Amino acid sequence: MPWWTWLCLGIFLLALLAAAVFSLVALGRFKRHAAALEGVREQLDELALASQELERRQARNQQHLEELQRRRARAEASLGQVRYLTSTLAEALGGPRRARGRYLSK
Repeated sequence: MPWWTWLCLGIFLLALLAAAVFSLVALGRFKRHAAALEGVREQLDELALASQELERRQARNQQHLEELQRRRARAEASLGQVRYLTSTLAEALGGPRRARGRYLSK
């Protein structure tokens, strides 16, 4: 066999060896990335659960806020009635006291 055939065969084997090494390195990186991707997927699942919990709490807080607004409206209405009754009572008691004070002082 001529020498250039051996040279071509050596270059071919060297290229084949380089491709095998590159393939093994690429496969190792792929496995590491796959493991990292699985970790990201687990974290996304946890984030989705936390998001659902947050939405549930937000809905419950909205219901509580609506209930508080209803109670506040009732309390303000009651305070309005108390103010009216207080002013009416003061007016009712103030009239006779003023009249008595006027007539008894003369």
